[in-house]
Amino acid sequence: MTTYSTKQWFVKERSGDHLDIDKTFELVTKELSVDDLKEGQVLAKAFLFSNDPAQRTWVNKDSTEGRLYRPASNPLSPFQTSYISHNNHLIPFFSIKQPINNGEPMEAYGIAEVVESKNAEYKKGDLVLGGVFWAEYFVLAPESIMFKVPCDAVDTLTLGLTGLTAYFGLLTVGAATPQDSTVVVSVAAGSTGSIVCQIAKNILGIKNVVGITGSDAKCEILKKDCGCDYALNYRSPTFKQDFEEATKDDIDVYFDNVGGEISDLAIVRMKEFGRVVVSGAISIYDDMGYGGKVSAGISREAWMQVICHKIRIEGFIVLQFADQFLKGLTDLNTWFAEGKIKLIKQVWEAEIGDVPKGMLKLLNGENTGKLITKVVHS
Repeated sequence: MTTYSTKQWFVKERSGDHLDIDKTFELVTKELSVDDLKEGQVLAKAFLFSNDPAQRTWVNKDSTEGRLYRPASNPLSPFQTSYISHNNHLIPFFSIKQPINNGEPMEAYGIAEVVESKNAEYKKGDLVLGGVFWAEYFVLAPESIMFKVPCDAVDTLTLGLTGLTAYFGLLTVGAATPQDSTVVVSVAAGSTGSIVCQIAKNILGIKNVVGITGSDAKCEILKKDCGCDYALNYRSPTFKQDFEEATKDDIDVYFDNVGGEISDLAIVRMKEFGRVVVSGAISIYDDMGYGGKVSAGISREAWMQVICHKIRIEGFIVLQFADQFLKGLTDLNTWFAEGKIKLIKQVWEAEIGDVPKGMLKLLNGENTGKLITKVVHS
């Protein structure tokens, strides 16, 4: 009987504001037996974990049961509930909404290597992308796997759901077209924002692309690699004046990844019938109870602008476009191959015991572009 000893992270106690890793997570050692694999399942070895801001909301005690977009936990199928048929392909569709509860395994999107298989579609050595666990080894049901990784694993994880979020957020929710003149992107040097900027500039040919980030070094990346006409550091003492100058002709589309004061500033400078795409709110993810200094509230002035300028504010989750993923991925990969999109990414290596630190890196803004954890096996 072949067994694999694995260390795996569980949610010990969903935390409130200001993540405490030791109080929130617990590392447990388990034994996995190949003999216990059921037909269709694979046993996989962790390779790459995606670090995503939404993971913080999954383990926040103030997240409302039934109001998040993450599926209900299933011991072998963390992200999958059903399939959609599209052009003779089966595409994962994620629908049930709730946080991760105490005592349940911590989940992530990621890429893993198949080490044992009872599924004819996946053989030993295959790299697969899908819903995985924070663990050295884990068993995956077939519905947890989105697809085999066709090329560079880091590029695949960088362009995958991140690229699709940028793609559908800007082009479908934001309805951006070449006729628009100004697009503003917050957290522009992040995984989603960096791709939004490049689609706006290099695909749509938007005249004025404004990226907002948190350091001068990231501003240089936005100008050099992402095509931003203005790259603004929100920590600069002249940020508000710089923002007004960069948006002097007002804003057609604001792609919001941050929430809070920056979003409020953008809303008061929207054009008539402007579109605000709400993709994320990382400024409040570690302060969901609003007990600290950060607020996601919209000011009275901004709210009046929403009414008087007929501004459309729409939130979205990329998974709602699951039936269009194939088209999105085809376009994104074509643009990437043509050099119209550069992948801004940062890979850090960690043994399984250090994996939760990736969440802190993300919340503290230590990353540039897509943050990916490469698991080091001892």
